[in-house]
Amino acid sequence: MLIGHQATIQRLWGALERDSLHHALLFEGAPGIGKRRLALRLAQAANCEAEVRPCEKCRSCGLIATGNHPDVIMVVPDPEKATATIGVDQIREVVRQSGYHRYNAKKRFIIIDPAEAMQASAANALLKTLEEPPAGTGFILLATHARALLPTILSRCQRHRLAPVTEKELVIWLSGQGIDNASVIARMAEGRPGRALELAQGSLTERAEFRAQALQAMAGSLKETFQFSEALCKGAGRQDWVPKVERLLELFEDLLRDTTILASGLDAPLLNADLQPVLEKWVDALWPGGISACAEAIHEARENLQANVGGRTVVDALLARIRTELGAARKAVLA
Repeated sequence: MLIGHQATIQRLWGALERDSLHHALLFEGAPGIGKRRLALRLAQAANCEAEVRPCEKCRSCGLIATGNHPDVIMVVPDPEKATATIGVDQIREVVRQSGYHRYNAKKRFIIIDPAEAMQASAANALLKTLEEPPAGTGFILLATHARALLPTILSRCQRHRLAPVTEKELVIWLSGQGIDNASVIARMAEGRPGRALELAQGSLTERAEFRAQALQAMAGSLKETFQFSEALCKGAGRQDWVPKVERLLELFEDLLRDTTILASGLDAPLLNADLQPVLEKWVDALWPGGISACAEAIHEARENLQANVGGRTVVDALLARIRTELGAARKAVLA
């Protein structure tokens, strides 16, 4: 089920009805906000055999939903490679496939997720086809950070920024599925249905455990902090540890958000309400300049991740910076 994004859906479906859908779409938004789900839903609507589209019951809708439709091609990083990137050979292959006669679809879609994972050579190999794709073929690029894409890619795409789903919508959606703690999960998901599902399926407890590990590591010696970093970044390739580093960045973003709410006296619920005494110590240590410094450190860490910098380098620098800004307050969790 796709929830939210009604304005975007209306624009896209309207273009579909007028047969004026742009041949290169870019869906931009936070992880878990519904970019891939929207792309697949659009592919279903374009190829549905029913009168009201998509019906999600016809053969075409079913094949797309299960990832088995030959004319809806998903391009993702190669899991066999150490770096989580989309290489030039992958793009050359889909460019070649785009020139084939469609199997049975009204419209072929090539979905690239995430588009930021394309190597520069891969992006350049896509340019000509992205600008003038074969008749009946459209591209949908999914990106969390569109600014990481080449300007030549961006200039060829029609951009659609997906805003967070309202907390009320998420609560209704989660409650309708019989999920407990719907209001807590909706608040922590921050407008991202995919993230809400992850939390509902057990990662709420995992998040609490991960948060405890991270804060304990920060409270300990520098050696203990770096041992946590080393454990976090273990794996055969980037695909093994990048998601864990992203989770760490999100955790610190949530903690800084709560610190800002407490410091500024805003009337907003905390994502980490059980840690309020700790966060009050963070307010004393970080408000206001330290908040900006930590936020900048998180931003730099995310940019370095996108630039394929090594995990230990990224995480060590981030944790060292936050330790410095917190000072003695980093030990508040031990109190």
